[in-house]
Amino acid sequence: MKRFIVLFLIATILSGFLSSCFLLDFLNGGYDEATKIVVNDVLPQQLALTPNATYICSRLESSVASGTIIAPDKVKAFGSSANSIIVRDWIVAKEKSYFFLLDLNPGAFYAHPVKYILVSKSGSTTVMTAEWLPKINGKVPNELLQLIPKPNLVIQSNITLHQPSGIHLSYDFPQLTIRETEGVIVVQGLKSNENLFSYAQDAYLDVIHFFQAYKSARPYGAVEINGLVQSDATKVLNAIDAMANKHNIVTIYIIAHGNVNYVKLGGYGFTSYQFKSKMAAHPNTRFNFLLGSCHSGSFIDDLSSLPNVRLVLTAAKSNESAWPDWDKYGSTNDYNPADVGTEWTSSIFERAKSILESSTKWSAVRSYASSHKIPTTSALLYQAHWGALGLNSTYGFYGNLDLCSRVNKENPQVYRSW
Repeated sequence: MKRFIVLFLIATILSGFLSSCFLLDFLNGGYDEATKIVVNDVLPQQLALTPNATYICSRLESSVASGTIIAPDKVKAFGSSANSIIVRDWIVAKEKSYFFLLDLNPGAFYAHPVKYILVSKSGSTTVMTAEWLPKINGKVPNELLQLIPKPNLVIQSNITLHQPSGIHLSYDFPQLTIRETEGVIVVQGLKSNENLFSYAQDAYLDVIHFFQAYKSARPYGAVEINGLVQSDATKVLNAIDAMANKHNIVTIYIIAHGNVNYVKLGGYGFTSYQFKSKMAAHPNTRFNFLLGSCHSGSFIDDLSSLPNVRLVLTAAKSNESAWPDWDKYGSTNDYNPADVGTEWTSSIFERAKSILESSTKWSAVRSYASSHKIPTTSALLYQAHWGALGLNSTYGFYGNLDLCSRVNKENPQVYRSW
């Protein structure tokens, strides 16, 4: 009888153990039950707020412990000890919990809309709206840094991301006779541990290689190039001073994460007003400014008010994301799948390459610059901008090379002073 009672008690305890969340915690971190809550309850509510959004909802590999702090990846204003110029919200896990990221613009540079979803072991949920990847106890988890999340971590999505492939363009221009001397500053603002770093680095290298060939094809000393990457990107304002003190034409290209009226360089936020003030301090220098960040179009308002800014090109409108290289989106294929970096950057410089390799097109650019009394480089980049979008029939450019623009994910913007 005693043996029977003991066996009965063991069976009862084991049965309760097998049906409890504790077993789920033990076997797979508890994500099975938490995923059901997110899919059945949270996502229908959140996606109803943005019914036309493309999205991917993914989870972390492991649960988070009680006391874990989840906060947006903060951006400090350069030269300031202030915490964040973006957002000061955070979530604290009150018990063992399970974290999900609802990305509402998957594959884009930041900042763009995301939602943090935290499901506690007891089943309660917390949803936080943000624009940056989350730091969990001070670090962005590696699985959230990937362009394409691991399939086993995706719990629901309505888009398939494709890994692009391509090679850097090769530049070898014929001799270009231009009397103007100028400075070029090429900036890659992402650190190696940030999302889409390799794509930003490829874009940076494409632009560096282009201007190195541009320099080699011109008379000795006509072009000076300064490349700034990762932490060195914070030196951009000093670099502008240095170039403007030696040259009366300066072209600045920046690829980085960003938001409305600022860009994140080397982990710090630089505002459009800082760039405006720096350019205004050199009234005798003419500037071209190219920005490949999200919401980059917002810079046009500030910079276009300066009489010495000749050209501003941006990857997107002030309310849009910017994107890396794509070869395919849905059923739409890229016209130049061999490009790398970002769709916007590679498209412009591929068209600029075509202009410089054609004596007829190059002569047309020089004539255009002369008639409008603008720097030749300003004219070249302006014509390449419209050529990249397939809207420059004068130069024989008809196809839109920017796949992200073709599917209305980004709409590159332009300001010209003439």
